[in-house]
Amino acid sequence: MHPAALPSSILLWDAAEVAEPPARPCCLRTTAAGDRAVVYRTGPGGGVVALADAVTEARARVEGGWWAPFVVHRLAVPLPRADLLADDLLAPVFRHLRGRRRLPADAAGRLLDLAAPGDGTVRPGTPPGSPPPG
Repeated sequence: MHPAALPSSILLWDAAEVAEPPARPCCLRTTAAGDRAVVYRTGPGGGVVALADAVTEARARVEGGWWAPFVVHRLAVPLPRADLLADDLLAPVFRHLRGRRRLPADAAGRLLDLAAPGDGTVRPGTPPGSPPPG
């Protein structure tokens, strides 16, 4: 058992969302307060860059989709896509990412084994470089 809560989903955010999480970051419809997710940065140089803890349950967006406020824990050392695909347990999960998805517990545990959050905790809408909340 891992001391940290296992993430249960994967959220796809672009580089700008990871640098300064948006006011309404995307999530699964079933997201509840306290749920933990893995943040996968899309685009060139993509990979797992953070863990995110939902502050409240998911809310519907007028334009479609779901959002929730998150506390974001940036990884000290991101896990690049190439490393994820080279891992026998993680490759099937990350090979064909299309939108948000559930994360199997065994893969979540493996991700926690590979990376630990850095000290760059930010709340959505917090400017980069601001001190962590607390």
